[in-house]
Amino acid sequence: MFPYVVNQGPFDTGMAISNTSSDPVATPLQSGTCTLTPYGTNAPDPVVTSTVAAGTVYSLLASASFPGFAGYVLALCDFQYAHGFAFISDLGARNLAMGYLPLVITGGADINRSGAPPAESASH
Repeated sequence: MFPYVVNQGPFDTGMAISNTSSDPVATPLQSGTCTLTPYGTNAPDPVVTSTVAAGTVYSLLASASFPGFAGYVLALCDFQYAHGFAFISDLGARNLAMGYLPLVITGGADINRSGAPPAESASH
């Protein structure tokens, strides 16, 4: 969950989703799409990403995918080990900028990687 995404006034949000199933502990490689569903002011229809292969990153700008939007976005991915980053700034990051890690919500499932410590999610 990206708890704050905005494209209003001078502000825009960059979002990235990484498919981290490619790792040194022999996790089976996975790929799939993510459905990004916005909730809030001027919420458009959900956006479905192109296929995100293991070890790659999908990125977008709110100005291109959610123009005029302010609210939060849930990303539901067809693969495990999706992680994200968001960056909000005024146009050109001249005066104001901040970045954050979105929450990973696993639905209560235990998805520990073989050989990795049980700390995959920050779910609640």
